[in-house]
Amino acid sequence: MDSTDADRTTRLALAFEGALGISAMLIGWLVGHWPLVGVSFVDEEARRQVMAVGWGLVATGPLLVVLFLCERFPVGPLRQVQEMTAHVVLRMFGGATSGQLFVVALAAGIGEELLFRGLVQSGMARLLSDWPGQVTALVVASALFGICHWLNSTYAILAMLAGAYFGLLLILTGNVLTPITAHAVYDFLALVYLIRPQSLVGSD
Repeated sequence: MDSTDADRTTRLALAFEGALGISAMLIGWLVGHWPLVGVSFVDEEARRQVMAVGWGLVATGPLLVVLFLCERFPVGPLRQVQEMTAHVVLRMFGGATSGQLFVVALAAGIGEELLFRGLVQSGMARLLSDWPGQVTALVVASALFGICHWLNSTYAILAMLAGAYFGLLLILTGNVLTPITAHAVYDFLALVYLIRPQSLVGSD
């Protein structure tokens, strides 16, 4: 893939992920639920927002360990997932710069987390309110996340587990910035890792 193809893929990815985030905000406005759970722009809340981002950075660690293990020991159906993911990522972003990968990862983290965690999970949890309701909301949002990332059944299950992890981060911190950060940082590092540094056509 040349730089022109990478530019086009980046624009398409940004448009798609941006549409998810905008849709989450619009639907949330229509139903009276704010998807930016726990996020506040009041000055005295700044420390809590920084802490939420910090926890998101910390939470990226386990995801990277799982990625490394799956890449290092691709047993059973994981081998097919490894090969398929590498092919898809290289086909879509093989000519992208590190800056383009970062922007795409950030858009994915924001758009997908606003939709699946901020709107679906948090909205359902608010309606159901009790502890079983919280679990139901987590399961439903995670299942939808896995289905929407369906490349094959194994990949969908892995995505569902990742969605559950992001959902638990929201429950534990009460702030959607935590899963947004973990999702975005993981996506960026995973893209760089899967493409390999020598495949990048420059850095910013």
